Amino acid sequence: MKTTVIILLCFLSFSACWAQDIDLTGTWTMFEMTYVNAEGEQTMTEDQMKADSAVSDYFFMEDGKFKMTSNMSGTGTLDTYEGTWKLAEGKLILSLNIGEQVMDVVWSFEYKDEAMNLSRTSPDGSLTIINSFRRK
Repeated sequence: MKTTVIILLCFLSFSACWAQDIDLTGTWTMFEMTYVNAEGEQTMTEDQMKADSAVSDYFFMEDGKFKMTSNMSGTGTLDTYEGTWKLAEGKLILSLNIGEQVMDVVWSFEYKDEAMNLSRTSPDGSLTIINSFRRK
């Protein structure tokens, strides 16, 4: 009985943590980007991003709409993508309109110290990207 109560309390605590409202509405700007692969870890800091004029902004709207502007694709242009967003079970799910298709981009989500940390690992597990954003 004691074990059951402890397990139930742990479950309720975990559920309450994800049930808390995290208000993402507004504009968020990337201030750090980290790549982790077999060779190690590379981080682009805020100062490096400024020096390279690198920009990646996320716009979260109350109605679930989303817009992203970024010049970090390697094309040398400022690209804009629009779609929708939602938070579910520790994931940020962006459904982006890319050409004629809608593509879901799923990030592991963490909100800590007023920063939004998003991470994704490639399907083969060889590369992990961690992007950190703060409100603009």
